[in-house]
Amino acid sequence: MPGLDANRLAAALKHEPFVRRIVVHRTTGSTNDDARRLAADGAPEGTVVLAEHQTEGRGRLGRSWESPAQVGLYLSLLLRPTEPPEGIGRYPIAAAVAVCSACRAFAGESAVLKWPNDVLAHKAKLAGVLCELRHSPSGADLVLGIGVNVNQTAQDFDASLRETATSLRMLCAGVTVDREAFAAALLRALGATIATLREGAWTEVAKQFLRYAPHATGWRVRLAAGGEGITDGLDVTGALRVATANGIVLVHASESVALVEE
Repeated sequence: MPGLDANRLAAALKHEPFVRRIVVHRTTGSTNDDARRLAADGAPEGTVVLAEHQTEGRGRLGRSWESPAQVGLYLSLLLRPTEPPEGIGRYPIAAAVAVCSACRAFAGESAVLKWPNDVLAHKAKLAGVLCELRHSPSGADLVLGIGVNVNQTAQDFDASLRETATSLRMLCAGVTVDREAFAAALLRALGATIATLREGAWTEVAKQFLRYAPHATGWRVRLAAGGEGITDGLDVTGALRVATANGIVLVHASESVALVEE
């Protein structure tokens, strides 16, 4: 399968001012760590780091992200948000919307969101987002790490994941997906969704999230801190509202909930 090329990607995105710099590694530990180092060196917002292979890919809650060479998309985007702290929680939601939208463009409406920003298809994991925020004297930098299973077959997954993971290729009847074309589509979607957010249209981003996330409204969930409640959409900060017997509980993107099976 052809490798990712920074120059070709830059040419495909030349009309996207949001993307300022593209770096492609053959192998790296973690694209999030690479983006963080570039941020410390003064890299501009819109810096994108991709890798053909990660040896230390990670997901939310300390989990690892399996990153076999030349079949998945492993990408990190550097943002420098200027919003007050209560507004930065909206970015994980915007990222989830963009990733799900890009996946749907290739694999159809089977792609849905699971709180806060996992993309599933037929209950199997297709993609995930890891958002890492750091404050420094020069301001905040936010790295959006995105992993998408693109051209994996079932045999490419570890045996322990074959029942719970899927890929765009598997959803497209075994047809190989052009990873560069998908990366460009994903970055366009990210640029558009983040622009919508920054234009003050949080309501539009939230509505799109709720269209993609069937369990974010009206479903019984179990809270990580204990107890249960019914999901009730999104708060203005980007948190998930859960109605409990004691009132509304806000679940932030760094936290999880578990569906209570009916």
